[in-house]
Amino acid sequence: MRDSMHCIGIDIGGTKIAGGIVSATGKVIVREERPTPVKDGGKKILEEAIAVAASLKSKSDGNIQAVGIGAGGQIDAINGIVFSATDVIPGWKGIKIADQFRNALEIHAAVDNDVNVLALGETRFGAARECANGTVVFLALGTGVGGALLSRGAIHHGAHWSGGEFGHILLTMDADARRDTGGARGTLEAYCSGPGLVETWREITGNNQKGITGRDVVKDASQNPDGPGGKAIAKTGEYLGFGLVSLANALDPDLIIIGGGLGELGDLLLEPARHVLRERALPGPATCKVVNAQLGLDAAIVGAASLVLGGTAGAVVC
Repeated sequence: MRDSMHCIGIDIGGTKIAGGIVSATGKVIVREERPTPVKDGGKKILEEAIAVAASLKSKSDGNIQAVGIGAGGQIDAINGIVFSATDVIPGWKGIKIADQFRNALEIHAAVDNDVNVLALGETRFGAARECANGTVVFLALGTGVGGALLSRGAIHHGAHWSGGEFGHILLTMDADARRDTGGARGTLEAYCSGPGLVETWREITGNNQKGITGRDVVKDASQNPDGPGGKAIAKTGEYLGFGLVSLANALDPDLIIIGGGLGELGDLLLEPARHVLRERALPGPATCKVVNAQLGLDAAIVGAASLVLGGTAGAVVC
C-alpha cells in the first residue's frame, strides 16, 4: 500500500464508538466518536458504527482503501460475523459486521475481536514492532481481562474463535476462590482486573465500603506508596506473575505485552510480575520480556486499521 493511501479504523466499545482515518505508517489523521447505543441492541450499534465510518470517508480525499473494525465478542474473522457474545449487547451474536460495512461504504472491510486488534496494532506499530516475526502474548487488564496471541504477525483464533482468551486461565483451584465477571472461580480475570485490584485492597484493609474503584486504590498508592494501595498493586502484580508463568511455559513467547487500564501502572505492577516469572517459570520462558503497550489512546483505532493496512498483519491462523 502506498504511503498516500489511508484506511479507516473503527472501535466498537461499550461506551463509545471511536473511529479514525489511519495512514500506512499508523498515524491517526482524523478522529470521530459517538456514544454507543447499547440499550438499542446490536443492529442499532452497527448502524451507528457504519455512520461513523461513512462520516470519516466523506472527510477523506478519496484515498480510503478499506475499513477495519474491532468489536467485542468472539468474532469469526473469515466470514466477518459475531460468532458468539454475551447478553451485554442484545442481538449482537450472528451480526454480519464485515458484509454490512462493505455494502454501505463500497470498500473492503474486515473485523476481529477488539483485544485481537489491540495486539495487532502493537505488533505492527507499537511495543512489538521489532518482534513481527516472533510470538507475542498480549493482555488487556481493565474491567475484565482480555488477551490475544500472535505468531509471525498473524492472530491465532483457535477452533472456535476463542484463541487468546487468557483472562479465563486458572490461577487457583481453591473452592472459595474469587469469581470473575462471568462467575468462574479462580481465574486470572478475578485477580488481575480492576475489580480484582479493589478486592485485594479490601482484603488488605478490611474495608468493605461500597463504591471503591480501582482509581481510588491507585490514588491511595500515589499518596502513600507503602500503604494499602501500594501493597494491593504489588500483590496484584504477583498474581499477574503467576498467570505469566503459565503462559510463558505453555507458549514460550518472544514478548508479553500488558495493556489496558491497569497496564498504565507500569513497573509498579510489572516488576512484581516479572519477579515471579523469573523465579517460577522454566529457564527459557523465564527470560521472556514483559513490557507495557505503547499506542495509548490511539491503540484501538490503529489496531482496527491494522487489519486492512496490507502485509501479513491480520491473517487468519487456526
